[in-house]
Amino acid sequence: MFPHVTSALKPLSVLLLVLLPSLSFALKSDREAPMDLKAASWTGDMGTGVQIFRGNVRITQGSLKIGADKGTVHYVKGQVERAELEGTPAEVIQTQDSGSVVVARARKIDYNLQRNVVVLTGGVSIDQGGNTTTGERFEYALDSGAISGNGGSGEVHMRLLPQKKPEAKSGTVP
Repeated sequence: MFPHVTSALKPLSVLLLVLLPSLSFALKSDREAPMDLKAASWTGDMGTGVQIFRGNVRITQGSLKIGADKGTVHYVKGQVERAELEGTPAEVIQTQDSGSVVVARARKIDYNLQRNVVVLTGGVSIDQGGNTTTGERFEYALDSGAISGNGGSGEVHMRLLPQKKPEAKSGTVP
C-alpha cells in the first residue's frame, strides 16, 4: 500500500532492539517477525529524503511495541540516516529473552545511524522489572555499549530492587 514503508521501518526495529543495553537481550524471535505500522497519515518517499508518520503511530514486531505521535525517517542517497520518534511520550515496550519487560519513555527518541547513537530526551523513564532510571537525556553508543545520562536541571535517578533470595527447599534446615 505504501512503497518503502517496510524498508523504512526496519531501522526503527533495529533502533529499538538495541536502544539500551537491556534491550539488546530482546527476544531473538522479534527480529524474524513481520513488522506492522499503523498511523493516521503518512507522507514522503525515498526520493524526497524524508518519510513522516503522524497520528497515533503504532509499530509492532513480535514483542516489540512502539507508540508515538510522530515518526520521521531521514534518507541520504536512498539509505536511512536517522529515525526519530516523538510523543507525549514516545514509548518502547519489549520483552527480553529472560521474560522481563523493558519500557522506555521519552518525548523524543533519536537514532542516528551515521554516529551509531541512540538519544532519548525529555522526561526519560526506563523501567526493567521494577528497576527504574529517570532523567532528561540519555545517550547510548551502539558500538561500545556505553550509556550516559543527565537530569537536565534536575538529577538522574535510579532505583534498583534487591535481588530475591532463592527459596529454601522444603525439608531442608537453613
